[in-house]
Amino acid sequence: MTTTRGPYSKSARVRAAAIEAASEIFGNAGYRGATFKDVAAKLGMTHAGLTYYFADKDALLAAVLQERDSRVSQPGTSLPASMSRDDLIDYVMAMLAENIAHPGFAELHCVLSAEATADDHPAHEYFRDRYRNGRRLLEAALAEAAARGEIRSTPAPKHLAALLLGVLDGVQLQWLLDPNEVDLRETVRGFIADLLAPPEAK
Repeated sequence: MTTTRGPYSKSARVRAAAIEAASEIFGNAGYRGATFKDVAAKLGMTHAGLTYYFADKDALLAAVLQERDSRVSQPGTSLPASMSRDDLIDYVMAMLAENIAHPGFAELHCVLSAEATADDHPAHEYFRDRYRNGRRLLEAALAEAAARGEIRSTPAPKHLAALLLGVLDGVQLQWLLDPNEVDLRETVRGFIADLLAPPEAK
């Protein structure tokens, strides 16, 4: 197997280390509470040295968000073309498993998504569009499941999609704050099993 050597290998390693450091710092202090110099210092670099790899803090934030998206797009976390009720539950649980495996990115999501409600935040459009796309995908899947009679038709799929995303974020926040008391996986599994119960179950 061929391995990359030389300056390209070093560049990739430094970029990866910078993204990891920025994820931790942004996750703890928020984007506005952290500086480009903070990330450089954590890496043992100068501000000027870090600009060789990332032009500024916004470019670094974009790289962090791209890395986060790549992690939540791992095999098993994508929506099937035609999703059954069981597929939907499995999909949600796969996403949770990825967050449990990488709690730093879950923390980053909680902090940055809250900050990004401000219109002038550089990640505002990213999170707005990410939630918008998530709602649309879930709405379509829920509408199909309801049409097949696999789940109740109320609440409406549009509202059910927003509710499901809200519950996921809310329980995840409680888990991050108190992991010994809040079982993220079982709490969500129990909730969605009831929320997406077949019509005859009620």
